[in-house]
Amino acid sequence: MIQLKSVSKWYQNQTRVLDQVNLELKKGDFLYVVGGTGAGKSSLLRLLATEEAPSIGNISLFGYDLSAVSPSTLRAIRQSLGYVPQNVRLISDMTVMDNVALSLSLAGHRVLRSDAKARILEVLEKLNLAAKKDKLGATLSGGEAQRVAIARAIVRSPELIVADEPTGAQDKDNTWNVMDLLLKSNLTSATIVIATHDRDIVRRVRKKCAILQSGRMALEGESVCTY
Repeated sequence: MIQLKSVSKWYQNQTRVLDQVNLELKKGDFLYVVGGTGAGKSSLLRLLATEEAPSIGNISLFGYDLSAVSPSTLRAIRQSLGYVPQNVRLISDMTVMDNVALSLSLAGHRVLRSDAKARILEVLEKLNLAAKKDKLGATLSGGEAQRVAIARAIVRSPELIVADEPTGAQDKDNTWNVMDLLLKSNLTSATIVIATHDRDIVRRVRKKCAILQSGRMALEGESVCTY
């Protein structure tokens, strides 16, 4: 499902934010990416979401080497993953419903069927957003906007979900609403990669951990994660 081989990443006039990272995940795996500020978590997730390319090294998703895929294959890969960035990027003059529906249209569903609308409403309900479905993106709080971005990533049941601090702007109740949706997606065989600083989540929901420190990665099993 995911394979990184000797991946390093640096930006202009900066030191390496990722340094010789190796990672292999199978379908249905669940991985926390943890570490301090500047450890390279967001950079790693942008690589997995195909938003950036590594400076050196190779990344494969779904069995395809990203450095060698055709534009059409890259589009198909992107349609098979859901990405929640830290900058949630809602379209401010579109409603919550339309922001989430946009994910389905980009995945190739040109006409929104009644079952798709029902799916969107189901996800919004679970994220405590049903009452906001007709509100414009510009009117939402930071936490609400983040949950809309999560709904947008999850609603089309992608095979891979990459989420950068998806509970960072949430209160306790909404944090666990988000985690419940992600865990249910994982139970239906979605592979999940979450960058988080929330130690309570890591302690209470035991999963594999990738600990990043100064761009280097160490992997720990779900029973021994020391973060």
